[in-house]
Amino acid sequence: MDVTQTLELLAETRHLVNADLSGADLSGRDFSSCHFENVRMVGADLSGASLSGSVFQGCDLKAARFSRADLSSSQFFHAGLQEAVLDGVNAVESTWADADFSGAQAGAADFSHAHVERSVFSATKFAGAKLVKATFHECVLKGVDFAGADLTRWTAMGTDLTTVSFAQARLVQAYLKGCNLAGQRFAGCDLTMAIFNEAGLQGADLSGLLLDRTSFMGAQLQKAQLASVRGTYVALLGADLSQANLAGAVFEMADASDAVFTGARCEASRWHMSVLQRIKATGAGFANAGLVYCDLPNADLSGADFSGADLSGANLHAIRADGARWDGARREGVRETDEALARAERWQAA
Repeated sequence: MDVTQTLELLAETRHLVNADLSGADLSGRDFSSCHFENVRMVGADLSGASLSGSVFQGCDLKAARFSRADLSSSQFFHAGLQEAVLDGVNAVESTWADADFSGAQAGAADFSHAHVERSVFSATKFAGAKLVKATFHECVLKGVDFAGADLTRWTAMGTDLTTVSFAQARLVQAYLKGCNLAGQRFAGCDLTMAIFNEAGLQGADLSGLLLDRTSFMGAQLQKAQLASVRGTYVALLGADLSQANLAGAVFEMADASDAVFTGARCEASRWHMSVLQRIKATGAGFANAGLVYCDLPNADLSGADFSGADLSGANLHAIRADGARWDGARREGVRETDEALARAERWQAA
């Protein structure tokens, strides 16, 4: 069938199997709620097309153009087991072809509520696209451009995102648990309530950002740049911030319980009413930092520099501070070790 006949069939059945629409001009057409199965659309122009609620199963979409297209609530996934007839005998043919978006252009497209599974995105352009509540499951993302994209509540758990561009992207409530984001830059991004739990953020640059209820529980933030961030209710529980740069950062009521600050630069940082219990901050620099009313029980502050810091009203119960510097530090109202409590904490049943 030629392209015209293929499109007539699709308009009638809303289901297209093993067809080739490569290079076809499909711009502005209505393909909503269609099912494309093993269809080649290499280089096809789908600009401005309506594809809402459509299913793409094992389709080849390399270099396709989706600019301004509506792909809301669409689904993209691999081709599963297919029934084939071989010499008159029914057999099951395993194809497992992944949807491939390599080189596709999807600027300003709408992928809201889309579910994308086991698909390949290489050098795909999503600049200015809308991916609200979209889910990317077991996908490959290499050199993808999300600049200025709306990724509100986007989910991409356990994905390698090291080569992705997020410049100016909106990542509000994005769920990126366990993702590899090492060396990633988040310049101009909105990370309000974003979840980076257990993510690899080694050497990532978050400097100067507003972090409102952002969660980094168990995240790897070694050598990360967080200088001058402004954080409220930030969760850093169990995070590793070894040798990270937090100079001039301001945290209000953050929780960094059990976090590692070994060798971290926290000069002139502010941690007003934050919880820092059991932190490991050996050799960390907190010179001129503000730790007013902070909770630091059982913290290991050995060799740390708190010269000129303000610890007014802080809880320093049972801290370890061998070799720590306190010259010029303010300690008015500091709660020192409660010996009875310390004995109870050390007690073990026979």
